[in-house]
Amino acid sequence: AGSPDGELPTLQVHGAQNLRELTLDLCAVGIRTVREALSRLPLLETLRLKGSRSAEHIRITHKNLKHLVLTRFDSLRRVKIQTPNLVSFQYDGLNIPVIGPRDSTRLANARLAADFGVRSKRSYLKTAKFLRYFGQCDTLTLACDKTDALVLPEELRSEVLPPLRSVKHLRLQALCNTPEFDTGSQLTESLRWMCPSLETLVISSEPRHEKTPLPRFEMPAAGFGPRRDKYSRAYRKRGGPESAAATSDAFSTKKTHLASSVCS
Repeated sequence: AGSPDGELPTLQVHGAQNLRELTLDLCAVGIRTVREALSRLPLLETLRLKGSRSAEHIRITHKNLKHLVLTRFDSLRRVKIQTPNLVSFQYDGLNIPVIGPRDSTRLANARLAADFGVRSKRSYLKTAKFLRYFGQCDTLTLACDKTDALVLPEELRSEVLPPLRSVKHLRLQALCNTPEFDTGSQLTESLRWMCPSLETLVISSEPRHEKTPLPRFEMPAAGFGPRRDKYSRAYRKRGGPESAAATSDAFSTKKTHLASSVCS
């Protein structure tokens, strides 16, 4: 029988000790039930949690977990993660939660969709602190409504360290229904300050309710990306240079230096 608020009091995982992927809705099971289930799934590698309006605090402890996805969280304020082997993280919510401790040293990539809207010095500092948890990632995607929220004032840059010191590949997605958004020098300068090791920067507009993405503004480093000559796989598969170019991946692992054109 369920609890009075509609949540399942327990989650039966008997005989599922070999389970490697788990997706749960917190509206149905509750975070305490999730913690109990994790303690019985030693081989779990991927955990996806859909949030509820009442979920404000979450604690995830698992030594083998590699991928964590938290989506549709409206009121999340604090996330405690003790997952030393975590390599990827995804968060989609209204708030910018406090995340800790910072023991996921293997975290390689993350996607963060949140309200980065800033109205004061305190909110700027809160954003910087939130991003700092992901400073060791190699690849990072930020999704927000207003890109100007990521333009840190110069006076604040002298008070804090760049939060994304090891990020090499950054993708910024503007969640809006118009392609008219700021891709000017102030935004790119601020992003480059946040990511002093930046090699690739991609800024795109992703409409909230349309399936077809709006135009994307790419600023890759010179010489960065897959081959596009007549011997390349993309050319042979697609049938021509135009189609091959369309398969360009801004997050190729080929290493290079940020071109001076990105600075302009």
